Amino acid sequence: MKYKLEVGARTVEDTIAAWKGGADRVELYVSPAEGALTPSLGLVQAAIATRKELGSNLGLFVMIRPRAGDFLYSDYDFDIMLRDTEIMFEAGADGFIFGVITQDGELDLPRMRELIKRCPGRKITLHRAFESVRSPERTLEQAADLGVHYVFTGGPPPYGRWSDNQIPKLIEQAAGRLKIVIAVGGQFKTPDLPWLIQATGATEYHIINGYRKRPSAMKFAYGAKADEQDYLQKTLPTIEFLEEQAVRELRDLFDQCE
Repeated sequence: MKYKLEVGARTVEDTIAAWKGGADRVELYVSPAEGALTPSLGLVQAAIATRKELGSNLGLFVMIRPRAGDFLYSDYDFDIMLRDTEIMFEAGADGFIFGVITQDGELDLPRMRELIKRCPGRKITLHRAFESVRSPERTLEQAADLGVHYVFTGGPPPYGRWSDNQIPKLIEQAAGRLKIVIAVGGQFKTPDLPWLIQATGATEYHIINGYRKRPSAMKFAYGAKADEQDYLQKTLPTIEFLEEQAVRELRDLFDQCE
């Protein structure tokens, strides 16, 4: 059984580390403190160009999320999503990651269709907006009917909303139509991976726990103590980056479980 690994990437260097570490694809995004938002067009273009230069086969999926908070979007928010999807499609992204929910906790089918129309022929992921819906079973059927390829869910507690026995049922429901992807964030512990595989039975995983910090290379640094409320000041001394070895550890664990 072949396990697929997707990781998050915020820079071109991150995409290189993901590829060298053995990931199958990346989610390009920014603003991790806000739960992941749409990256710049420049980042997407540069990642695609670098992949070509290196002869990489890494899949490049783009997050389409215009702001932090819920997945109930205003007309202005949604217009931004449509525009971003169009320009990222023209740039050559392999796939798109988005989700739109109604006030009543239902998948917003008209808006999902409009987004999918903007990126014909590309892979579509319904992100963790899936965990904000009233009925995962109904939403899964709707996603399949829309032609969605992947659905993110956080897995069993402590990593997500659904119980141990619900995820295998969702995987069975989705079989042959789309893939359930177990998506876990920075709180995930690599030694938990064999347990997560056994508990869910999933073959697709989206894991963002390979980020590390290195000191800034700046020779001059403003010496005032950072204000605790000033995020920029607090983050100036260090740079976050995706560590190739952390990705490789995950890839090796998956390979051992095959």
